[in-house]
Amino acid sequence: MSRVKRVRDAAVAVAGDKIIAAGSRAEVMSSVETDSSTLVIDAADKLLTPGLVDPHTHLIFAGNRANEFIMRCQGKTYLEIARAGGGIVASVDATRKASLTELVAIGRRRLKRVLSSGTTTCEVKTGYGLDLDTELRMLEAIMLLAEEQPVELVPTVMPAHAVPVGVDRGHYVDEVVSVMLPEIARVAGEKVQSPQLMPFNDVFCDDGYFTLEDTRQILEAGAKLGLRPKVHADEFANLGATELAVALKAASADHLLSVSNDEIELLAQSDTVAVLLPGTSFYLNLREHAPARKMIEHGVAVAVGSDFNPGSCHIFSLPFIWGLSCLQLKMTAEEVLSAITVNAAWAIGLGEKLGQVRPGYQADLVVFDVKSLEEIPYNLGWNPALIIFKRGRLVCDRRGVDGWIDG
Repeated sequence: MSRVKRVRDAAVAVAGDKIIAAGSRAEVMSSVETDSSTLVIDAADKLLTPGLVDPHTHLIFAGNRANEFIMRCQGKTYLEIARAGGGIVASVDATRKASLTELVAIGRRRLKRVLSSGTTTCEVKTGYGLDLDTELRMLEAIMLLAEEQPVELVPTVMPAHAVPVGVDRGHYVDEVVSVMLPEIARVAGEKVQSPQLMPFNDVFCDDGYFTLEDTRQILEAGAKLGLRPKVHADEFANLGATELAVALKAASADHLLSVSNDEIELLAQSDTVAVLLPGTSFYLNLREHAPARKMIEHGVAVAVGSDFNPGSCHIFSLPFIWGLSCLQLKMTAEEVLSAITVNAAWAIGLGEKLGQVRPGYQADLVVFDVKSLEEIPYNLGWNPALIIFKRGRLVCDRRGVDGWIDG
């Protein structure tokens, strides 16, 4: 993850939506032909990287939980807030009341902010419906947004995000398996062009949410329907979810604050990516964070995501998460770059085409207003993303935006 090739006096050439050459300016300019129609951008004294990839978000929801933030600042824990009627279920009522048009409008506004901070690809989960109608409405909102705006979206269905208030957990698991997942898979299957584009299926396996056996049942049922497995694993308690993720060949196991040494070894021997979410442990004011250094040293493929959501991490900026990863997870600037580009792309099934500045890869590129990689986490809280390309097209240009008012 530290093998980041730095090229000074560099150039990248793009044709259509693909990178066709990358390397030293002399090499690139001698290998491509340009004419009067060629768009040339001078990025002198700037840094260019692959477009950032966020492998874990809960971006579609209505309402907010600012009151919980204040409760947390007063010392209340995640589980205490949930038992008091807050947490995931607090977002369910507002999301159930929101129309498809409203959810799309909310998502559109958030995705503009996400894009402006350098994120060009984003995984987005359902999970604030906890009933079939709302889960389908959230999925439709994600798919509509994927068509109308430049950020590439990868949908994940998550009816197993929490148990609805007043519903028996066992009965709800049965409903997810026998009713919700089959209908979700049917609707998704009618809209995607290949089985590889079917949504992922995620489960929150933790104390107070879904048991290990619930998780196995839901993920296995989804896999039979073509829904690829992911797991919210070992965040607050270790129930064995990471071991299950590896056994089921899940694309990723996410959170992992309580992962065991044995499970780290299993991850290192697997293709399952460990998605770490330092913004959540920061936002929840936790003392412990995911053991990133141990994972990296044991050869685990580590990705980093924002976990943008209404309650436990209302942070969407990957440059900010980059700084947290260095501070809290003790990762280097190079390791984080790998974690939010190539490894994050593999965590959402797109590693063969995204996450590298390399000929043949999709031309998703970000020019940062800094001279070195280390300046991005160093400037914690400032957005250095300046010029952003998606599929070879200029989609965000922040040059000239300096915040000053003349006079």
